[in-house]
Amino acid sequence: MGSNGMHTRVLRELANVIAKPPSIIFERSWRTGEMPEDWRTASVTPVFKKGKKEDPGNYRPISLTSIPGKVMEQLILGVINKHVEEKKVIRSGQHGFTRGKSWLTNLIAFYDDMTSWVDEGRAADVLYLDFSKAFDTVSHNILISKLRKCELDEWTVSCVENWLNGRAQRVVISSAV
Repeated sequence: MGSNGMHTRVLRELANVIAKPPSIIFERSWRTGEMPEDWRTASVTPVFKKGKKEDPGNYRPISLTSIPGKVMEQLILGVINKHVEEKKVIRSGQHGFTRGKSWLTNLIAFYDDMTSWVDEGRAADVLYLDFSKAFDTVSHNILISKLRKCELDEWTVSCVENWLNGRAQRVVISSAV
């Protein structure tokens, strides 16, 4: 269920009936680069992981956004992915956030390189960093600048910029804001 209380199943089952109005909104958002404010509002709620329910450390926060906002995110992601693949923006050595690659393919490539260097008698210094929270601290201005440098169309860049700059969050616990 999205943060607006709308269940995805309702949208899926009524897609043929209700598709036209959201498609008009998506198109207008795309052309103007402006997303509706409620699409950019996330409800942050705690979800129990394991252990004692009384311990706040046993919960993780999740961010719920509206279903139309998620659909728009997927549309934008599709455009960015297509552009990145067509223009060869990402190097072949990139594994994170790349379709068909993962931490495992990165580890295998790393292992292959290191074993071949050792076989050749070369020295290798290794520094491995965990960037699992890297996108929590990415500068929005730098990200927008990089999107423009890789020649992504201005409509998409404007959508991403508006999406990032106008975000809001609220904490929701047991349906109470």
